[in-house]
Amino acid sequence: MNKIIRPKTVALKLGISIPTLYRRMKEPDFPDKIRISKQATGFVESEINEWIESQRESSNMELA
Repeated sequence: MNKIIRPKTVALKLGISIPTLYRRMKEPDFPDKIRISKQATGFVESEINEWIESQRESSNMELA
């Protein structure tokens, strides 16, 4: 089951501020937000986890 997490939780998970999260959301490789209700959005947690892993892998390739 894919859990939906709110932007504040994503920012905490990434160790960044909400404004930085919004800047990241403009990047083409960042996972898309989804609408939860008329005024609320969230992210699929597994997509965020995959994105984190891809960033970790690309960071390791740059160091090699």
